[in-house]
Parts: sequence; structure tokens; C-alpha cells
Amino acid sequence: MHQSPETRFAPLYSGDMSNPLPHFGSPDVTIPTSHSSDFYLRFQMKRVILAVCIFTSAVISFIYSDSVAAGDWLAFRGDGRSFAPAAQTPAEFDSETKQNIAWRVSTTGRGIGGPLVIGDQVIVTGCGGEDERDLYVESYSIEDGKLNWSRPMRATGRPYTHPTSSNASPTPASDGERIFALFSSCDLICYDLDGHLLWYRALAVDRPKTGNDISMSSSPVVIDGVVVVQLENQGDSFAAGIDATNGEILWTNSRAASSNWSSPQPVKTDDGLSAVSMHNGGGIELVEARTGKVLKRFDIGGDGTASAAYSNPYIIVPGKSTTAIRLSPSAVEEGQTEATVQWESSQLRPQRCSPVVSGDRIYMGKGSVLVAGSISDGSVLWQERLGKLNNVWATPVMTATGIYIVSSEGTVVVVKDQGEKGTVIATSNLGESVLASPAVAGDALYFRSEHGLIKVAAK
Repeated sequence: MHQSPETRFAPLYSGDMSNPLPHFGSPDVTIPTSHSSDFYLRFQMKRVILAVCIFTSAVISFIYSDSVAAGDWLAFRGDGRSFAPAAQTPAEFDSETKQNIAWRVSTTGRGIGGPLVIGDQVIVTGCGGEDERDLYVESYSIEDGKLNWSRPMRATGRPYTHPTSSNASPTPASDGERIFALFSSCDLICYDLDGHLLWYRALAVDRPKTGNDISMSSSPVVIDGVVVVQLENQGDSFAAGIDATNGEILWTNSRAASSNWSSPQPVKTDDGLSAVSMHNGGGIELVEARTGKVLKRFDIGGDGTASAAYSNPYIIVPGKSTTAIRLSPSAVEEGQTEATVQWESSQLRPQRCSPVVSGDRIYMGKGSVLVAGSISDGSVLWQERLGKLNNVWATPVMTATGIYIVSSEGTVVVVKDQGEKGTVIATSNLGESVLASPAVAGDALYFRSEHGLIKVAAK
């Protein structure tokens, strides 16, 4: 389990930080004075060196722990960019020969939500039984795929979905200490990393009209201790902020009564803005995470399936025309949020899947074509055909190797951005149906198939 910096520092030192080593001056410690002053100077020097060593050890521990945390994949599309720049993942793999297939396991239930990677475990959700009312959250070892724990629950809301979809369609989220699993039935469950139930919210009990017959596929996000859900449908549509520690509902906002499957996107800036971007066919809103206050609204329609991406200072919102919203450097000055439309482009419109963001570029999947564009002005930089790849639901993921595009049949095409053009460098097959967006951690890819979990890593 990840710990806060304060917890990590506690074993190294406890006491008054104004005096780095107060115990050296305690009555139990006697400093000899009968010898020359050289002894005292040497003693003081040792004392300073010890303090420096402790401080250095603490800093190294802090940096190391943060780097480990940075390697986790804690939500749908990771940090929202679907990008792991340091990951050296294999371009080629094969389900039949098991080339670069580290392991493959079957899960208890069927699911199409993406996996999480938290430390040494992979988390997936699943469902089964009559009308997929049986819900599962499961943990698997990243080393060998062995099951760590499995927790069953029972749906309290509407479990019905289209056969292509699933009650376990939303990707869970985590803050590194807790797991927040949302299901199409509007059941929100929180576990710690050992699988202990911390709290549970049956969101449809108070709002029984929340749901549709295709599925409620919007994934939760967590930001500044708040779990944000966006549950939009033809019945009772709303968004809510829920305290991550105890499940208390902090705020609810009414949303348009129409079907929408896009997920909220966390937005944080260096000067203190902590919000989520939400969109539907009627507009784009920037909502304060802790209070639910609408900070900014744009009457620009967004896509009903693809979610926004955020790379400071740009929020990229897909729609009939993809929109880039630029946040000002002083977005929260005097309580005002400065956000303006930077550009709109119909050429960068995606098909189903959400954008991928890498540095100054964005990538949009349009069926059998991958399009690269400029994040600053929305211009198209190149387009690359992906062969016979079609029926793509999963958002692509980008690593140092290339951009991985996954079809629902399990075919994976890897495209390398070579600056002025994109080039297909590999085509592989997972041998299973995949609708979920993959996760990346270390130098490995994790694919959630409908009935299993696959780790791809160089052997």
C-alpha cells in the first residue's frame, strides 16, 4: 500500500523538527569536556553528518516511492493521456507461440472495463450470473498472474445491458490506497488494496430511474480525495462527488436527460485549480472537484462515447469537431477561472475511442485510420492506415515503442510516430475479444479480454 510522505518519513525520525537530533542533547547523553576542544568539534561534526545522512535517506526514499507510484496505472487511460513515455513494451507478441506473453489467466466474471496496476497487483472488475447481477472485484499478481483475492457483491440497481456491453463496463479508479469500482448498475464499491470493504454506495437506490439498456459505461475518477461519477441517461441523470475515505456524498449536479457514456477527466494546474471536465451533446463544463461548482461552461457539444484528455494547459474534448480549451496560467486568480477555446477541428474527430496525448501531439483513432494532430493549433500532421483493423472500441495506448491500437477481435497494430509520418511496425493477435483499453506499468502491457487478463512483456 502506498503511504503519504509523512508516513514514510515517520520511521526515520520522530520529534521536534526544529532540532534535527534533540536526543543528543538529552540528560542521558554526556559530552566529555575534560579533553581538548577537538573532541567536541569531532562530535559535533559526526552529529551533523548523521543528520545529513538521515535527511538524504529520507529524500531518496521519497523520490523512490514517488517514482514507483508514477509507474502505476490508476484509472481509465492512466492519468488521462493514455501515455507511458518510459515504457519499453514489446512491439510483437503472439498468443499461439506465446511470444512475449508473460502470462494469461481467466477471470471469475466477464468484463470490458480496463485493468488497473497498483504496485504489485492488477485489478479488474467482472460480472456474471443471472442478468450479470453478480459483481466481482479481483486482484492478480503482476509477477505470475495468480489470484490474490476476489470479492463478490450483488447488484442493487439495473444490471441490464446490450450484449456487447457489460455490467462491468466502467474502468475502476484508485488513489493508490483504495480501489473504487463502479458498475453499470450504479453500485460503487470501495476496497483497500488487501480486498477489505471500506464503504459501499448503491447510487441507484435513491435514483431508481438512473440507467439505460445499453449500459452505464462512464468510468469514475478520483481527484483530491473525491471520487467523481458522471451518470447520464434518459431517466435520472446526475454527477456526484463522493468522499474517497468514507463514501459520503459531497455534492450532486443534475445533468441532461440523455444517454452519454463519456467519463469525467481530472484537471489540475500548478496554481491550484482542482476540477473535472465533463461533456455531453449539450456542452462542456469545468466543475470544481470538492464542491461541484460549475466554474466554466461552453455551449459546444461533445462526443457521447469518447472522453476528454488533459495535458496542461489543454483540455481536449472530442466531438463532431474536437475542441481544445486552454487554461490560463492564473486559472484560479480571485476566484475566476480563465479558460478559452484554442481551436476546433472536424478533421480530428475520433470514432468511439478517446484521444491519446503525447507532448505537443494528439492521436485520434478513426476505425482503420490513426490521425496525428498538433495540440497547439489542431492541424493534422499525418494519417496512417491500419490495414483491415476495424471495430475498435478500446482507446489506444502509447509507450516509448509506439501507439497500440486494439480491435474487438484482439488484433493489435502498433504505429510508430516518425515525425512527419506514422508507420505500422507490428501487427499481433491476442486470441481473445478485447473491448477494454489496456494498462501499462513498467515495461509491460496488461490487456483485459472479456473473460481474462493478459500480460505482455519481453521475455
